[in-house]
Amino acid sequence: MSEADKFRYLIWNDIKKEYQFPRICETTEKGANTLLFKLIGNDARKDRFKIVKVEKEKAKMIVKESKQKYKAERIHREIPNINFNEILELVKRNDGGQDDS
Repeated sequence: MSEADKFRYLIWNDIKKEYQFPRICETTEKGANTLLFKLIGNDARKDRFKIVKVEKEKAKMIVKESKQKYKAERIHREIPNINFNEILELVKRNDGGQDDS
């Protein structure tokens, strides 16, 4: 098994202490950096963004959780009177065993 089969490169925000940009899940550091620049431009130069090497299975889980969080945030913006955690729980339950990969 090659290195590309075992690991993925994700974007970590050092300020917010969370992974961001679930669309960026690359097999190379250069690929992740290129996509980050395409997505946000020169803001990618800021020190807050780090490209982090993560095991493939953990990366899948991180991406899935990030997508669920972003989906819940979009819903919460439309329906602000419902508690965010309740929306997140409903999104997770709705996704169930579905795998986005």
